[in-house]
Amino acid sequence: MADFAPTPRRRCPAPIRLLGLVFGLLLQTGHADDAEEAKTKANYLYNFTKFVEWPAPAADTLHICVVGSEAVVNILSDLASRDTKGRLLQIWSGVDDPHVCQILYVERTVAELPALMREVSGTPVLTVSDADAFAEQGGAVGFYSENGQIKLSVNPEAVRKAQLKINALLMEIARIVR
Repeated sequence: MADFAPTPRRRCPAPIRLLGLVFGLLLQTGHADDAEEAKTKANYLYNFTKFVEWPAPAADTLHICVVGSEAVVNILSDLASRDTKGRLLQIWSGVDDPHVCQILYVERTVAELPALMREVSGTPVLTVSDADAFAEQGGAVGFYSENGQIKLSVNPEAVRKAQLKINALLMEIARIVR
């Protein structure tokens, strides 16, 4: 058996540098101001497409559906038609059939949030909301504010039930809830 001496590294591996850069920028813009808050949430939603794995895709399009926040839709619309992990990105405002969504973001003020959650339960849809204690109540990813910054809480059981896998790098920056 050969001895392997550790090789000194001067830089972090590329995925860690990318994640640090992306989420570092997001956390800097996470102030309570409504426009900045919408921008931060939109950036998180877009970056989830890079750090979440869905079961084998049936189509070459990845849909982010946003219910209740035109500000987030408008910001995300600038990213529409971009390639993300080999799939085109489409942004939908509102949703008639939430099963077409890979990411479903529902604003805390939307009364239909519980019904939408029941409808996509057990399907490969990443559910995201800024509703109070969303992840603690069975949602996959919740946004919450702390010290003027938007942060993440992740419910691993909800993610597992949705047949999704979240990259460990994303899990490291999130508060894990049960």
